[in-house]
Amino acid sequence: MIESANPLDIAKAVEVRAMGIKPNEPFYESTRVTVGRIFPPFHNYPEYPPISFTQAENTLLRVYSPFETQLKIAQVGDNYQYKEILTYTRKPQQILLNQEHLNSLKQLENGAHFFILNNDFQLQAVTNPEEVIILPNYIKVVRKMGKIISIEKKPLVSVHKQEYQYWSYTGEVHYSKSIRYDINKKNALETMLYEYDKEGRMVSRVKINSTNHILAKKIFYPEGGEYYSEETLFNELGEKTNVIYILTDGSRQNHHIDEHGEVTHITTERMPEERFLDFDEDELYKKLTIDVSKKYGTVPNLEPEK
Repeated sequence: MIESANPLDIAKAVEVRAMGIKPNEPFYESTRVTVGRIFPPFHNYPEYPPISFTQAENTLLRVYSPFETQLKIAQVGDNYQYKEILTYTRKPQQILLNQEHLNSLKQLENGAHFFILNNDFQLQAVTNPEEVIILPNYIKVVRKMGKIISIEKKPLVSVHKQEYQYWSYTGEVHYSKSIRYDINKKNALETMLYEYDKEGRMVSRVKINSTNHILAKKIFYPEGGEYYSEETLFNELGEKTNVIYILTDGSRQNHHIDEHGEVTHITTERMPEERFLDFDEDELYKKLTIDVSKKYGTVPNLEPEK
């Protein structure tokens, strides 16, 4: 159901439907990237047809992300705009297996094969290839014309989900949610909530930590005033610690708050931002020898998957 009266929305929905994408049905999304939006303020349609699991798993190192690969599973809603996008990011490395491992691979047929390491450091086959999507680590072996041509380990470094809701009749994003999960996708490490007005302008942002405590609330002021935004920071107890104003001229006022809610002093520095590190790699996989003789190349952002 397309509620937007915008003819561009109607045309884009027809285009997405023609790609074979159906509402509320997950599909593997291409990692091709086009710079810029199709049309403002903030419409959110798939630009490329779905790809196969094989193409998604074998995703390329793009110019925009030269050291990581992304496997994306997306859904559109009834309006044919994105409803959610789940992204598994990995850092593949070419490796060398020991002779015992290689001996166990002699009977492999041509094609791609997937393995994990058991506690005895032995290769254990993954019988359903699509199971590797969620694995913290796995090994991929490719055999061609009777010869092994590639051995990779593919450690998972992050799991991220994006969710969207839209304004009726206009088609622009109303709310979006960004969730960063732990390695097993059981717990949210951080959640960001965003709200947009009917013109596509962000009006608020809320940051929530892994224990479901609000760490920051930011509001954006209407254009034309002295202030651009106001952000309130909280500690784990829910107490205000800072209120940061950014003025339209780009200057900053950081009001430091004591336990009584009183401003103690005002500074102009930025607050340090928390940065999430890659997931820790299992010690078993760290023991594998990296094949330094092989290097990955990158492909243009618009090159189709193979």
